Amino acid sequence: MRNTAVLLIFVLFLSPLCTASAQNFRVGKGDLLSIKVYEHEDLSMNVRVSADGTIKMPFIGSVKVSGLTGEEISEHLMRLYVDEEYLVNPQINVFIDEYRSRKANILGQVTEPGRYEIDEDTSIMVLVTMASGFTRRAYKKTAQVIRRVDGEKQILEDVDMGEKVIPGDIIVIQESFF
Repeated sequence: MRNTAVLLIFVLFLSPLCTASAQNFRVGKGDLLSIKVYEHEDLSMNVRVSADGTIKMPFIGSVKVSGLTGEEISEHLMRLYVDEEYLVNPQINVFIDEYRSRKANILGQVTEPGRYEIDEDTSIMVLVTMASGFTRRAYKKTAQVIRRVDGEKQILEDVDMGEKVIPGDIIVIQESFF
């Protein structure tokens, strides 16, 4: 019961940090964007980023958005609509509704293994918290990380719990011997 209370307090303190850093997310393939064009409801839409990192917008066609933040996408779309002379002084907001490209897996000795959304500040310990904490048998000092680097799988042993998680990582929490 005490562990659950500590976990709940930890998560409550981390929630505002996760929300604040959401504006810094870089969009990737599969992410779902909500685009709102002020006074032009016909141009407002929900759109998923394609495999080539683009979205399709009315009048301006395919727009490369992969690697940009929501704010950068807003500015880019406003420039394109003005340059193409479709809108004068457009006001566009882009919200990232779903981060399909920003996920990591956690397996092994955690209560709820699975795939979780992460941000650039997510550490292995935060990911463990998202997975509802360690099991009784977990080795809590280090983890194993399986990561793709230049298309090749690398297995990193004895990685510190404070290490940052990268999208696509597979974190394995080993069983303790004692």
